Amino acid sequence: MNTNTNTTMRTLLIAILLVGSAAVAFANDFNSAKQAAAEGNWVQAAEHIRKAIDKNPQDIPTVALAAKIYLELDIHDTALTYARRVYEEDDDEKENVLLYSQALTETEQAPAASPILRKYLRKRDDVDVTLALVNALVAADSLKAAELVATTARDKHPKSPATYLALGNIYFNSKPIPVFELAVQNYDKAIELDPNLVVAHFNLAICFWRMGNRETDNDLANEYFSRSLREWDQVTKLDPKNARAWYEEGKILYLAGKYSAATTALQTYRTLRPLGTGEIMASWYLGESLFKQNMCDSAKRHLEDAAVKIDSLKPKVSLMMAKCNFMAKQWRASVDYYKAALPIKAKWDNVDYWYFGVAAVVAGDTAMAINVMAEAADRDPKQCTFMFRYALLMQGRYMYARSNEIFRKRLANCSDSLDAKIHVFIGNNFYADSLVDSAIASYERALAVSPTYMYATLRLGETLLAKGDVVRGPALLNSVIENGKASTSADDKRYAVGAIIRLNGQDIADKKWQAIVDRSKTGTELDPKSVGSWIYLGFGYQGLQDVENAKKAYREVLKLDPNNETAKKNLKALGA
Repeated sequence: MNTNTNTTMRTLLIAILLVGSAAVAFANDFNSAKQAAAEGNWVQAAEHIRKAIDKNPQDIPTVALAAKIYLELDIHDTALTYARRVYEEDDDEKENVLLYSQALTETEQAPAASPILRKYLRKRDDVDVTLALVNALVAADSLKAAELVATTARDKHPKSPATYLALGNIYFNSKPIPVFELAVQNYDKAIELDPNLVVAHFNLAICFWRMGNRETDNDLANEYFSRSLREWDQVTKLDPKNARAWYEEGKILYLAGKYSAATTALQTYRTLRPLGTGEIMASWYLGESLFKQNMCDSAKRHLEDAAVKIDSLKPKVSLMMAKCNFMAKQWRASVDYYKAALPIKAKWDNVDYWYFGVAAVVAGDTAMAINVMAEAADRDPKQCTFMFRYALLMQGRYMYARSNEIFRKRLANCSDSLDAKIHVFIGNNFYADSLVDSAIASYERALAVSPTYMYATLRLGETLLAKGDVVRGPALLNSVIENGKASTSADDKRYAVGAIIRLNGQDIADKKWQAIVDRSKTGTELDPKSVGSWIYLGFGYQGLQDVENAKKAYREVLKLDPNNETAKKNLKALGA
């Protein structure tokens, strides 16, 4: 054999091996897809069938299997394309007819399915094809024709569960009002003939749910709901990988507000139909069910998956994520999500306005916060904590009249332990606006609510003293000091120090140095870190010509406040 012949033979052998290898690979992909489909692993089946189709797109059994897999995964357009090819290859084969009619029906082309099925039935009578025709007629709203076909089939095949299933579907879809009772009778009969008929249990579950929603008697409605859930349990026991059953059950539980149970069912559905496959509304129902249980991190990916595919859900998802981020104290993210949810502002809960406002405050967007909180206060003034924060925000922005308006609205809608403090804050706003008499009246109201409230006593004493009342003012301030000396409360001690400083300020004009020293010593005992007490102690000693003690006091000031210019200046004047 010459060299050219040897080369030709080697090339031929390689080609044969390559073809054989490709055939083996194709067979492996097809068989893997078939096996996965038989086990209900439809997503895995789709991965294998794609490879098989790529390798041999003309193989009819492969195309038929692809159509079945894509129908199961609700990829209807692709399924219809493949089913049509299979039917055109052999329109006399029962399985091809059923596959194509199912694809037409599920792609909302049910009227086109009826002629195909009737054509087959003219040649031979078949219960399965008859049931498919009934379903196609029901989907096409040809209910009278469907009933005629179904009753005829039942008379011919009285022991066939499929005929009763078909009749049940007709009554369930009856227009204008479904006849659920007759639907239930026929589904029950189908199950009596075949207890393992999954689709009959499936339809019965939906039927009971619809009956429960229609029922005005709560007890009877709850009984229907219970029966519906029992049928779903039966479906999932008979066919645990029936993704559609898990979806329908989860949807029903979601609509019933049973979010924990809905989560379990819908998570099972998402295991069978991962994100990116199956019913997109499953992501919405699952995401919202998780959200209702405050499981925001888990909810997020499902909600966002739904929003990516359904534009109308985007603002709803933004609103949920705004709340989630508020609870997680992610203030800037919360603000951004609330802004994205503005298109559905009419659907916000009243508390959303408060959340938005508070988040904006903490995120540093005070101007926006003020506007949002103004609307919140009008909508929901009984949100006591938020009303208090809003009034403080107005106070901090020097909007004293608005702050008092909110404080008063809170007092009208909430009565709690903050009432006395609110009266004091109202008084402080009046004082800041130079409305001294109104401030005094507010402080007195605070003391009427809580006679032992030392902050109110302090503010009333300070204000009376500022007005020139040298009798009541000092008396009230001295009572605050005596209370602070006897109290273990840090607040009471702080108020007492405030009273000491205020009285010292009054006495320094009259050069009552000894009184200032005595009072300031008390202040340093109550709060050794009080710069005001130490500096007044220095003033007092300096006024008494007690240089050494004055220096000591000023040095204590500089320990606490190294940049205190008054202490530095006075020490220098004393030669230190």
